[in-house]
Amino acid sequence: MINTVISAPNNSNANLAKIDSLFPSTAYKVSNKDRYRIEPGLGIPAVAWTATSPVGISRPPFFPPNGQPRNITVILDFNTPIPQWHFNKRWVADDHQVGKITHHLAADWTAPIEFFWHMCDLDNLRIQNVLIPERYSKETGLYFLQPYDPGKIPLVMVHGLVSSPDAYRHIINDLSPEPWFREKYQVWFYNYPTGTPWLYNAMRFRQIMGEAGNFARSKGPDDNLKKMVILSHSMGGLLTRTAISDPKTKLYNAHFKTPIDKLDVKPETKLLIKEGLLYKPLTDPKRVVFMAVPHRGSPMASFRGTALISNLIRLPKTLTVGLLDASIHSAREILEVDVPLDQIRPPTSISSLSPKSRGFIGLNQIALPKTMTFHSIIGDKGQGDTPESSDGVVPYWSSHIESVSSEKIVSCNHGVPDNPEASEEVKRILLLHLKQEKLLNYPENGPKKVARAAR
Repeated sequence: MINTVISAPNNSNANLAKIDSLFPSTAYKVSNKDRYRIEPGLGIPAVAWTATSPVGISRPPFFPPNGQPRNITVILDFNTPIPQWHFNKRWVADDHQVGKITHHLAADWTAPIEFFWHMCDLDNLRIQNVLIPERYSKETGLYFLQPYDPGKIPLVMVHGLVSSPDAYRHIINDLSPEPWFREKYQVWFYNYPTGTPWLYNAMRFRQIMGEAGNFARSKGPDDNLKKMVILSHSMGGLLTRTAISDPKTKLYNAHFKTPIDKLDVKPETKLLIKEGLLYKPLTDPKRVVFMAVPHRGSPMASFRGTALISNLIRLPKTLTVGLLDASIHSAREILEVDVPLDQIRPPTSISSLSPKSRGFIGLNQIALPKTMTFHSIIGDKGQGDTPESSDGVVPYWSSHIESVSSEKIVSCNHGVPDNPEASEEVKRILLLHLKQEKLLNYPENGPKKVARAAR
């Protein structure tokens, strides 16, 4: 950069001192060229990376384990006595003025987010997360894709069984080019080991979301926090639905006949039961999208091969003790027989997805909260025979629920978040949310500046 200067950081110009790595986006090989999102314009699109866990420095709350990506567009402006470098924050600025002329900035929306998934530790542990949940439980948490901004609505993404937050990589990729999305929303994603039962995972999700709410309120007004939208896929939808629903005593009564204060269990087991079945729900979410969610369970959970996999799951030792203690008392009360101890196993994520699970009996007695709006996106594996259809894992009779504002059937298997039609439906719902919250400054279908290309 001899005989040039770097422009000072400001609202639209990045501070290079806070960037650990910067390289042209063309230097990174994008895997999915069919959904490669770029925009033509002035400048060179670049990928910026800010590490969140430097050696010896504790990670800020809710930051991803390794780092956060940035979309930068680099310009060398010769319209000054000394040529000046501008490192435009592309997620903030759409245009750049050179002299008296305003130019639209070029952008690469796909390379930074793909680089993020390449760098982070949350996208390659799917099988381990199921079979050995204790080993990966330390990564359980809510992560902000960008630093928290009180001026934006949290869009929370909750993945499903044998999955990770990168289940939403295509949806994030498809949304990122939209100016209204970058201006109004911020992405949070929840990661958890999927080998533990969904009721336990729902409890942890609710607790961590409560912590995030407290953190957000410490940073500014909570107006946008209370406009929160949750996207949930598969078992993640069970976590979400459970966390936002007021169970009163319905979940508890589906498992036990004896009142909680008279239940003869260890103190730590009683606390686990209270936290998991008798709790106050989340109230910040305003809208929820269910994608291929087994609201009534999945028949696959009862298949012989699936049961064998369930038997391979090794739950955390401390959790196993509590679940086994609770399972013994629950089984003996509900079945009204003295069940032999060697016939009782603590539930796993897979066994808890059986349509006969008492969790589903209780959950489906609880009405969806009227303070929230709900949508369903359901996969049809290709037979086109809804309501007799299935996505290959969850049949329509389980993924369909009443009281939703809309239901969209898309032609795909259980991987609904990967489907372009589902991605467009999510986009429609998010735009509708802005319109109904009177926050939409663009035409209802949004501005169309997005281009597709392949290297």
